[in-house]
Amino acid sequence: MRHRGTLITSILVILTGSEAFCLPRFAAKVEQKCNLCHISPSGRGMRNTFGSQFYAQTQLAVHTVPLDSIKNINPMVSENICLGTDMRTLYIYNKEGKQSSFFQMEGNFYLDAQVGDNFSVTLSKGLYSGFDVYGMAYILPAHGYVRVGKFQPSYGWAFADHSSFVRERMLWQPNYTDTGIEAGLYPFGVSANFGFFNGTAGTLDENVGKALAARLEFRKHISKIGVGVGGSFWRNDRPAGAINMYGPFYYLNALGARLIHLGEVDWLNDQGSDLTTFATTQSLAFMVSQGIWLEAAYDFQDPDVDLKNGVVTRYSFAVDYFPIGFFELEPSLRYYDDDFAPKTKYTVFYNQFHFFF
Repeated sequence: MRHRGTLITSILVILTGSEAFCLPRFAAKVEQKCNLCHISPSGRGMRNTFGSQFYAQTQLAVHTVPLDSIKNINPMVSENICLGTDMRTLYIYNKEGKQSSFFQMEGNFYLDAQVGDNFSVTLSKGLYSGFDVYGMAYILPAHGYVRVGKFQPSYGWAFADHSSFVRERMLWQPNYTDTGIEAGLYPFGVSANFGFFNGTAGTLDENVGKALAARLEFRKHISKIGVGVGGSFWRNDRPAGAINMYGPFYYLNALGARLIHLGEVDWLNDQGSDLTTFATTQSLAFMVSQGIWLEAAYDFQDPDVDLKNGVVTRYSFAVDYFPIGFFELEPSLRYYDDDFAPKTKYTVFYNQFHFFF
């Protein structure tokens, strides 16, 4: 069964000096794909038994659990059924906007059923609306797979910050899913994903055109530096005109993988309105010690590259703290500079409480 095999194989990898987690930062840290800890090949969503049972308890947090005690928390409810969850509560304080509020931003329930040695069905249901559901078949060479169902296409980095400008202010919202088919291959430090989708978040496509998603990533360790570069492409053919989104993404780890830089740059061209939008997200994180990270991020968006004004800039500073497995505390301060009429500058404080399993 894949759950058991993933756990045993991944523990051997970890014990020989490697580790991984769901955040792109951790994938860049160890120069591996996010699916070491996740059911989904492109990361995000449900964790496999290695991610939820082994890594969260022994490698992630400040206070860890001895290896011989990880069996006390087991996501497997039977030989073939695995459960998981994500719960995020956010506190927001905006002095300029006179706002002080708690917000339940996420409440996901996950279920994965192993229906064969190389086949599984996975369900993710959100608190408010929306869902992912897909079947996986690991039947291609080079550890490849075929996935069919409703899920988020592989594109760029799945930043942990759902409000990253390359997500929130571009074509895809953080919870965007589409229905279609995707295939992936992972030969020798290369990750390649290709998919065809409806191109709509609705239940049925409203036209005969289809959407194409492609993502290619190359990872290499050079001396004491880890480097990864890649590119993504999305095209949706519509009667009103095609939409194209494309751009590079990359990572760099240094100082023994304690310093991690993640970057993504995207252009979005709507041929129907002849409008081109540009956005970038750049993140720098430093691991003070296991379970404690300092983060700084820069976000920029130009909604219309042909105009000389209207850009939005954001600077973020955060502490990412994992006191124990299955819990994350992340206070952050964000400064916005909106070049609209009238121009607006303001600061927002966030504190995220994240329980996961």
